[in-house]
Amino acid sequence: MNRKPAVAGRFYEAEAKALRATVSGFLTGGSGPSGSLKGILAPHAGYPYSGAAAGAVFSALKNIPFETLVIIATGHTMALKNGALYCGGGFETPLGTVDVDEELCAELLKEKKLFENLPRAHASEHAVEVQLPFLQALRGDTVKIVPLLFNSSDEELLEDAGRALGRAMKGRKALFCVSSDLSHYPPGNIAELSDRSVLLALRQAMRSAAPAYFGMANGLLLDKCSGYLDTTACGQAAMTVGAAAALELGGDDFELELYTHSGKVSGDNKAVVGYGCGYYTKARNKPEPGCELTKTMKEALLAIARRSIEFQLKDGRVPQQPLSAWPEFNLPAAVFVTLTVGGRLRGCIGSLEPRGTLADMIGAYAVAAAFEDPRFGAVTASELEKIAIEISVLSPLTPVAGPEQVKEGVHGVYVKSGRRSGTYLPQVWEHFANKEEFLSSLCQEKAGLSADAYKEKSTALYVYTVDCFNEK
Repeated sequence: MNRKPAVAGRFYEAEAKALRATVSGFLTGGSGPSGSLKGILAPHAGYPYSGAAAGAVFSALKNIPFETLVIIATGHTMALKNGALYCGGGFETPLGTVDVDEELCAELLKEKKLFENLPRAHASEHAVEVQLPFLQALRGDTVKIVPLLFNSSDEELLEDAGRALGRAMKGRKALFCVSSDLSHYPPGNIAELSDRSVLLALRQAMRSAAPAYFGMANGLLLDKCSGYLDTTACGQAAMTVGAAAALELGGDDFELELYTHSGKVSGDNKAVVGYGCGYYTKARNKPEPGCELTKTMKEALLAIARRSIEFQLKDGRVPQQPLSAWPEFNLPAAVFVTLTVGGRLRGCIGSLEPRGTLADMIGAYAVAAAFEDPRFGAVTASELEKIAIEISVLSPLTPVAGPEQVKEGVHGVYVKSGRRSGTYLPQVWEHFANKEEFLSSLCQEKAGLSADAYKEKSTALYVYTVDCFNEK
């Protein structure tokens, strides 16, 4: 049975001629992706608000040969444990009927713990439907769809579902469309800060091959902005599934095409909804994970570190950092903060894994280095002016097969065997004559292992790089 339109006349025109004219006007073309396209992100609001963004990314599909579009959308109308498919018939709009790819749906249903056929979840859902007129205007009835809804908060399930979807798409002429809006109902200025942070987090999740990073970023942003908005991304689950699917298909990047919000259309910025669109791609040249920090950003982060220590001395607590105009400051980050006096170590604390936003972690670890490093006494007010602060922002940990893959003078190294572990930052290389001395000291002096433990198969080695900067 075909699914009848649920939001024609509300989200878009119910009359075919008017609808085709509207959609054609939006399909004027964005810049398109620079890498190899795996999927797109498109918003799903009423066309007067989000049509321009949706049209910009759909226009990039004009000359790409594909036979199926998997629409990974937000489920608004009922709670979903798994991915909810609509497995038969087609979806009708005023422009005609788009058939469901029943073969691909059947393939997905083999993953019983991840997907189920649940037509009632689609009955009044708009998030798939609003994408269809764009597809129809481009390709008529030559493309089939796989309608798929998610709203679970189970990050492991979402990644597994995305990976399974990617595997099922391999060997087929298929692309995916993630249907999601961004923040809901903050003031326009807060929407800009939150939404651009979410979109940057999606890029970082792709570049780091870590879909769960996107979920962590949204959680931290929601904690910071809960007084202003209902959600950071209403399709967070769908965006995570899309990232995992793109990674399975060989993708490694997200390219933003356009960002806007409803206030820019209506002129009312009191309570807006954010819209972003872009491309999940495989970059021509593999992008580096991590955010590039400008000189001005680094100076601001060093100032946060110093102010946090001063605040702790005065008030006895670490100040919380507000949402920043720099999206990079609002994203999860692993950092170390090192304090020195006259070139000699005075304290060093940090984490190899992201535990909070970049700005919050720098403030927290600056205070920890000053007052909680067990090797030193607490910093005093009179001592603070003599202290120099150094910040190291870490790239994600990457496992290596053995010491031969460790780059001398470049990599920080984390070693782990059983319950014992330790790390040396890349800056520590200057204290050793060669790689053997560096790794032996790391194992013996820092991790409490035998000096040659790094040579053993039971020892796990990880490497990372750092963006290191200090007060001048």
